[in-house]
Amino acid sequence: MIEAVFFDVDDTLVDYGATARRAMAEVLNVGEEYQLWQDISVPHFARYARGEIEFEAMRIERTAAFLRALGRDDAGAATLERARFDAMNRSYELFDDVISCLVALRERTLRLGVITNNDGPHQRRKLAMVGLSDAFDVVAISGEIGVGKPDPAIFAHACTEIGVDPGAALHVGDRLDTDALGAQGAGLLGVWLDRFGIADGEARVPVVSSLADLDALLA
Repeated sequence: MIEAVFFDVDDTLVDYGATARRAMAEVLNVGEEYQLWQDISVPHFARYARGEIEFEAMRIERTAAFLRALGRDDAGAATLERARFDAMNRSYELFDDVISCLVALRERTLRLGVITNNDGPHQRRKLAMVGLSDAFDVVAISGEIGVGKPDPAIFAHACTEIGVDPGAALHVGDRLDTDALGAQGAGLLGVWLDRFGIADGEARVPVVSSLADLDALLA
């Protein structure tokens, strides 16, 4: 029986993609280059996750690399990144299905938590901005713990903190490999939140298209 449900944050609870696009358009004057930004982000974020670079320095280097990829001068990367980051931090929004999902799960007397990969203060500030600072019993953040998804250690840490065995916990997130399969590998029930309908039927984990589907899955 499931006793605790954990959530990823970005693109699961918080509409990070829409926020990022708005900030990039406002500050960097770009429109259709978000996939390029994501591709450039992968190796830079990996360096941060390994502890090779501080969070702010990583962000500046990533923006500089993005500007170069666009054929633009990267001399102002630090200023532009701080402006982009500020623009994001004032415009985060929840997906429409979040609050009703949390309410329904609380009505089942389930414990609720977050397992997320990112900088600790950044993620806690983000949760506060969207009104979720007190919504969870446990918030496990890779930048504070020193290990991130899909490493089983962060899932084990979260389960210990919330007081349940991994087999009595569910974790849902928008990334099949990092979230759903990572959770499954740590002994939790891993659920893939596939908001964009890209699942091919061979995901090896339960798939939901909305957080509204979690209640039925648990039933």
